[in-house]
Amino acid sequence: MRPPRTRSLTVAAALASLLLLSGCGTPPWEIEQDPTDTDTATSSEESSSSASTSPSESDTATASPSEDATTTGPPEPGETPEPQPTLTQVVNDLQSGSTERTLTAGAATLTATYWSDLNMADWTPDASKPVSLSLTAQENEDAPAYLARLHVTSVARDESGALVSQPPDLVDDATVQPGYTIEDPYSYSTTVLVPPLPEEARSVELTFSYEILIATTPRAQAFSKQTATDRITVAIAPPAGS
Repeated sequence: MRPPRTRSLTVAAALASLLLLSGCGTPPWEIEQDPTDTDTATSSEESSSSASTSPSESDTATASPSEDATTTGPPEPGETPEPQPTLTQVVNDLQSGSTERTLTAGAATLTATYWSDLNMADWTPDASKPVSLSLTAQENEDAPAYLARLHVTSVARDESGALVSQPPDLVDDATVQPGYTIEDPYSYSTTVLVPPLPEEARSVELTFSYEILIATTPRAQAFSKQTATDRITVAIAPPAGS
């Protein structure tokens, strides 16, 4: 009867060992997770997220200068700047009331004096504007001078210097032969009228051409013809209210 008892003891010992092993461990579902491990995992995920977004932020910062360059860059090709008007300063030779010039025609020395009886403030475009002149030659018994012809041309310009009007020429041919005596103490005098001009006129240029006959023989039986040219500019006052 001993052998059966031995087997029972053996089985009982095996069951006791199994119960001891089972009591030494904790079931997986009863293990509590450490909060520190959760924070560490979250921080790692945030670090990864920040690292992945950094390049895009860098790209945005790099793009800003290009936007500024586009805003402040040069004009688009093909754009033409709007031209600005250019103003020309008007020289008024009669501003002081009169002007005197010394001219030469061959052997003759001439003195031309110009003036206007109309006040400069009244030199408006719509007015008739008188210009008077006196021409005298220095005395020369060996070669007396005579005025055979006076030719006057005029042009009106606006404030930029552009031509706006060209009144008809004026001509005075001597009615005596060989011409008008102009040696001192004699002189030639006349008045030229500048007609009404366009409203935009701001100056008028008068060019005087004097055709002079100079005697080449003591009795004035032969002559040489010389031409002296002079020019004056007179300012035109703007119309009232312009």
